[in-house]
Amino acid sequence: MAAAGATTAARAQSFPSKPVRIVVPYPPGGVDVSIRIMQKAMSDELGQPVVVENRPGANTAIGSQFVARSAPDGYTLLGTSTALVTGAAIGSVPLDPVKDFVPLALVYTSMGVLAAHPSTPYSNLKELIEYARKNPGKVNYATIGVGSEQHLTGEMLKLGGAFDMNHIVYKGFGPMLQAMVADEVPLILITYQGVKPFLTSGRSKAIAVYSLKRRHPEIPAVADFTEIVPSFATTRSWVGLLAPAGLPRPLAARLSASAVKSINASGVRDKMEEMGFIVMAGGAEEFAEWIRTDFDTAVKLVRDVKAAGVKFE
Repeated sequence: MAAAGATTAARAQSFPSKPVRIVVPYPPGGVDVSIRIMQKAMSDELGQPVVVENRPGANTAIGSQFVARSAPDGYTLLGTSTALVTGAAIGSVPLDPVKDFVPLALVYTSMGVLAAHPSTPYSNLKELIEYARKNPGKVNYATIGVGSEQHLTGEMLKLGGAFDMNHIVYKGFGPMLQAMVADEVPLILITYQGVKPFLTSGRSKAIAVYSLKRRHPEIPAVADFTEIVPSFATTRSWVGLLAPAGLPRPLAARLSASAVKSINASGVRDKMEEMGFIVMAGGAEEFAEWIRTDFDTAVKLVRDVKAAGVKFE
C-alpha cells in the first residue's frame, strides 16, 4: 500500500506530462465559452496545453459518456452543465452524476431567462400565461434538448402555471437564438449571458427570469418565475469541471486547484463577469455538494412532472 501511495504521489508531482483535454458535450458557442476563457490561464498553471474539444449529441450523453469511460488519469476532463443531473434524472443521459465522476471545480452559476421575439403579443409571464390559456396549442418554446435543464424548467413552469406550450428542440444555443431572432420560434429558455446581447440590441425581450429566485440586477423590471407562479421550482444553472471516477486524489487536488486559480486569474474572472456569468470558482467539495443537491432536486421534479402525465420526448 505504501509503495502504491508513493507511486501515485510521484505521478502527481510530474503531472501533467502532456496536453490535458476538456471535453464539452455541446456545440461551440455555449457552455464552452467560459471554459475557453479560462483555457490559457489553466494551460499556464499546469505547464501543458489545455485543449477544449466539443463533442455534442444526444443531450450531452455522447460527450459525457466518452469522458466517463476514459482512463482516470487526469488527461481527459468534462466541462459540462446542469444537464448532467437533469439528463440523468430524466433518463436521457445514462450516467450517475455522483458516482461516475469526480468533481473538480464549479466555474459559474447563472440566471435563466425566458426570452421572446419582440413581436410576441405578451411582454411578461403573466401576459404569456393568459395568452396561452386563451390560445391552447398555439404557443411554442424552444430548448437545446430533451432532458436539458431548460426542458425540465419549461415543463415545471407549465405544470405550476396551469397552461400549455409545445416543446421545440434545437441543436445548440446558436441555432436556437437564430431561430428566435428569425421569429421561427417565439420563446426560448436560455442563460442570461447567452441572450444578453440580444436583449441589449432589441432583438429579443425578457419575459421572466428563473433559477436563483430573485430578479437580475441588469434587468430589474423583469419578474422571477416564482413571483407569478409561486409553486415553480427547478435546479440551479451551473457549469463545472469533472473527471472520470477513479481519478487518484493527488491528481484531483492538482487539477481542482489549477482550475480554481485559473478562474480567479487576472482577466479571466473579469471577462466572465462582464459577459454576465455569476462566477463561483468553487472547489471540489463545494461542487460535489451542488451536484448531489441538484441531482436530488431533479429526481423529485421529474417524478412530479411525470406524475402529471408529461413525457420527456
